Amino acid sequence: MISATKFTQPASKAARHFAGIRLLSSSPIVAAEKNANASRPKVDRTQSMAFTKKEAGNKRTRSGTSTSVNLSAANPAYYTAPPKPKLDLLSKDTATASHLNTFVQIDDGFLQNTGKGRYPGHLAADFKLFGKPALLYRQVTQTLVDQMALNAETAPKRATVLDGQNGAGKSAELLKLAMVAATSGHIVIYALSTLPWVNSSRPYGPGYKSDLFVQHELVNELLRSVVAVSREALSKVPLGKSVTLGKKTLESGSTLADLVDLGLQTPSLAHDALDQLLDIARTQTVVPVFIGLDEVNTLWCQTSYRDQEDNVLPANRFRLARSFLPFFEGQSLAKGWVVGATSYAEVRFMPKDLKTRLNPPPAIPIANPDLARDPGVGELPFDVLKVERLSSAEAWGLMQFYQKANIVTTPVTEGLVAKKWVYANGNPRQMFAGVTTYF
Repeated sequence: MISATKFTQPASKAARHFAGIRLLSSSPIVAAEKNANASRPKVDRTQSMAFTKKEAGNKRTRSGTSTSVNLSAANPAYYTAPPKPKLDLLSKDTATASHLNTFVQIDDGFLQNTGKGRYPGHLAADFKLFGKPALLYRQVTQTLVDQMALNAETAPKRATVLDGQNGAGKSAELLKLAMVAATSGHIVIYALSTLPWVNSSRPYGPGYKSDLFVQHELVNELLRSVVAVSREALSKVPLGKSVTLGKKTLESGSTLADLVDLGLQTPSLAHDALDQLLDIARTQTVVPVFIGLDEVNTLWCQTSYRDQEDNVLPANRFRLARSFLPFFEGQSLAKGWVVGATSYAEVRFMPKDLKTRLNPPPAIPIANPDLARDPGVGELPFDVLKVERLSSAEAWGLMQFYQKANIVTTPVTEGLVAKKWVYANGNPRQMFAGVTTYF
């Protein structure tokens, strides 16, 4: 009779191999090496010659757009300090014909106050390569500045909308105009982008006892930019009447600055404060007012927001858009100017009837049934100023600055400028792309 015997299966070759590794890892030699590694200072491996660590919320990401190089120890044949061309700061004093076809610097503090580091249109890429926010002072810029000076005394009855093809410089012209208005002591109400008003990227909700929807966060940001840029001008304008916001009443001797501050203290009252600000500012004659909205076509579009029944909301169902819409449909200021700029970058927010009226075909058949049925085709409620392509002199000034900023390293000749100008059809954005293809 065979007795039960316990058998142990022999370990495989792989098992014996890993067992040996475990034994080796626990040896005194490896333990000493671990202790030595622990005592070494930790190296930040995201800091290299091509990458720098950049904070993004609570996560750490790497970006190849910045370079961490000690130029004092770098080989001068490969690394040179970035050029810093000296430019005049754009203001009411420098906005003159003497600066035509040259670059002027935009105050970075103004950009921080109006956009928290964001820039309108595609200007972020330009400013990054320039090393500073700078824009070309064009003939259209001088035309706008001169018109704003005239409107500071007697405002026109209609708003003006800057229109043109993509990359023509509409956002840049509006930004320069807002900068000059701020340095001239105007009340500046400037929105560098109205896309968040309609693209379903920000919080919104139904209004209290109203069919309009509210966007408290967006209005709060707008009011902060207004008071940051124009506090001194706001302080000069008395309310002229008692204004009640929530449970607090401001007497007629209070100023517009007090009104905006009260709206900022209680975010739920921001819409009321904005409406009162616009109502009082448009009728007062103490200080000129500048209202500038980029991507102004969003005021008439179908938004990406939806109501409680999942229906698409038009822009005029939002209280923020409704506050500014009258200024582009016939309501005027006592002193100042209302200016907007269109954008074709997001075609879904450019209404077809508005696009047709802004850019009518060369000849519209009288008996066209489609146009006859479209009530939108007709006279626009605002004036349109076309931002045309660059002139040859402006193209020369553009390329001269690109060389000073080390974007163009070859000599700037008439032939080179003519070549880039013709290839881009005088479009500033296309000229920029033509000289930064390999960046």
